[in-house]
Amino acid sequence: MVAPGEVDDIVIAGMGAETIMEILEAAPWVFDQRYNLVLVPATKHSILRRWLARRGFEMRGETLAQAAGRWYAVMNARYAGTEHEPDGLECLCGKTEGQPGFGAYCAQQNGKLKKYRLGLAPGAEADAVDVLIQELEKRSCL
Repeated sequence: MVAPGEVDDIVIAGMGAETIMEILEAAPWVFDQRYNLVLVPATKHSILRRWLARRGFEMRGETLAQAAGRWYAVMNARYAGTEHEPDGLECLCGKTEGQPGFGAYCAQQNGKLKKYRLGLAPGAEADAVDVLIQELEKRSCL
């Protein structure tokens, strides 16, 4: 266990987004500009991006990495105190556009989004997801 003020850089990697969020919630002292977070979620990148934005963290940068045939986003975040509601593309792609592997990463994210879409009833949410799917299909060709 790390105590408040013991470190300035915190790396949390190799676990799902929900677990990363639970760890950060259990350490409310990280909601301070002093701490630099390096987060590498194994799953649900978009959920972690949305959670960070809604809680006032600024995404300072992201780097795509591939391992065992899967794409991961290495996220660098710091608390800024400015909460915002990210749009769908910000949640799905973050700051990865233009990086090597971006098209393949979009295709991977789009596959997950299509599975999510299968469970939605017709309506506004399904329509919004359809728009995101089309946008990701364009970007996966880049």
